[in-house]
This record gives sequence, structure tokens and C-alpha cells, in this order.
Amino acid sequence: MDLRSPGVGKVLRIDIAPGAQVARGQELMVIESMKVEIPIKASATGMVRELTVKVGDLVARNQVLARIE
Repeated sequence: MDLRSPGVGKVLRIDIAPGAQVARGQELMVIESMKVEIPIKASATGMVRELTVKVGDLVARNQVLARIE
């Protein structure tokens, strides 16, 4: 499953690492868009296979942020 950005913004915080187990609804990272912090939550339970962004990166709408299997 690809975790995607809901909109344009900047990655403020990442609370996960590759190999971490995550639960559905768990906050994984935070993106700032127009001075509003947007929590990014897991939509399913699984393991983080890959992070495709780092703190400070600018992201586009629908960009893949992480891959969870």
C-alpha cells in the first residue's frame, strides 16, 4: 500500500522508520500546508517497507510518502 500526500506541503516530522510495524489510524508523519499541520495516518496495519521522503522535503498532492506492506 502506498501512503500518499493529501496535498502540497512540507514534511515537518516523521515518526516511523523502515521495518516499523504500524497500526491502522496511527499517526506516521506531519505535513505543513499553508501554515496548517496535517497529520498523515496509516490507512491499514502493516510494516513500513520504505520511506520516500525526509523531513524538510516539499511534497506534491498524491505523491508517495511511504510504502507499507
